[in-house]
Amino acid sequence: MATLTHNDKYACTFDLTLSEWERYSAEKGDSNIETVPLGEPCTLWVKYRMALQIGDRILYQSQKDTTLVLEDMRELIENLRQLANGKKDRVAFDPIEPDFGLVIRNLIESDATVMISSAAEIRADMPTGATNESTEPSSLFDVNVWIDHPNQVDRFYGGYGPGLYFFVGSHGIARFADKLQEELDGLGSYFPATNSK
Repeated sequence: MATLTHNDKYACTFDLTLSEWERYSAEKGDSNIETVPLGEPCTLWVKYRMALQIGDRILYQSQKDTTLVLEDMRELIENLRQLANGKKDRVAFDPIEPDFGLVIRNLIESDATVMISSAAEIRADMPTGATNESTEPSSLFDVNVWIDHPNQVDRFYGGYGPGLYFFVGSHGIARFADKLQEELDGLGSYFPATNSK
């Protein structure tokens, strides 16, 4: 399981667990994975489940297996690595099958200072007394993740459902990307075993 989390004390957590491959023929209307011969064009999908959690309480857990196109998963991992390494300042994950949304943006130093010291006061429009006005990138990132609930229950892409908003350090993003890659690698070969006689 790949986990993106705020911290241990006030943990807001997004879990993503990859389970197996699905292979579909390139022919229109053919979605029978049993009929895709080795070497023919096909679209590769990765089955997964997800969860949103606050501390020990599960806010949301997948109601079914969902799939992502392999290229969407590879792109997410690469974008997360670039974000953690300072080569990007924002990632908005918009997969072909929009079962969840993930937006992460790098905070500038002044935003990060204010967020850590007085997030509640900011939301209440109270003066915070923050004096850091630096526009340099910080090592903290805003994370906004949500589940497309209509798609989970009825295959209707509604774009709304439960979500979490938290911040995370660059090391947390790098760890999440590495764990996703480890899970992807752990699925093994997506080609069916062939019998050699």
